[in-house]
Amino acid sequence: MEICLTLSGGVARGLAHIGVLKALLSAGIKIKAISGSSAGAIVGAFASAGYTPDQMVEIALSVSPFKVFKPSFPPKVSLLSGKPVEEFFRKYLPKSFEELKIPLWVSATDLKTGEGVLINRGDLPKAVTASSALPPFFPPVELEGRLLNDGGFTNDLPVEPFLRENCFRLCVDVTPLGEKEKFSNPVDVAMRSLFIALRGIKLQKYALCDRVLTPDLRGYSFVNYRAVNKLVEKGFECAVKFLKSL
Repeated sequence: MEICLTLSGGVARGLAHIGVLKALLSAGIKIKAISGSSAGAIVGAFASAGYTPDQMVEIALSVSPFKVFKPSFPPKVSLLSGKPVEEFFRKYLPKSFEELKIPLWVSATDLKTGEGVLINRGDLPKAVTASSALPPFFPPVELEGRLLNDGGFTNDLPVEPFLRENCFRLCVDVTPLGEKEKFSNPVDVAMRSLFIALRGIKLQKYALCDRVLTPDLRGYSFVNYRAVNKLVEKGFECAVKFLKSL
């Protein structure tokens, strides 16, 4: 079976995508192409570049958020600087999409026009930075005449590139809108509000997928970067259940 894999955004919850990849690759499943938004674009870029799930976990555990998430002074358009984030991607990722081992599309939002944008060529680190530039935390990114930010605002499950492909369209949503009783921090509240607003758009995308996986991430906040192994484990468990159902 060849799978075209679409990965949603989800901030720290996106680490669960690594576990899904680990299960698929361990079962000998071939990944034909990947698309992703925000956190999904990040994991997708690393996978497309040839990093194994274990290598991705190692990088995630070794990187201090305080070295990547640095305050912006003065905070004109964002609370954090986007430069350290892009530098991080340039350290680990190829310079361009054309150098990837697996075809990749990343979703971003054009702030000037309000349109969703799918990028699959050119400057890879900058495109991934744009796709994950969640306001008000990170600034928008200028790329080929566009001013781009987080892809989740317009297309959190960018499955469109695969609609004419001869592959099984597997979509992974790490931010399904289940009932939630507790909110641990302001980011949690903001992200929850965003997902409520975008629920209708995402449900339309579900219909375009052959299967949607929703790892059980209840209890894990969007900024819980210390729970790397637990989040990866949750993604792995979800994908194993899917594989057993085939």
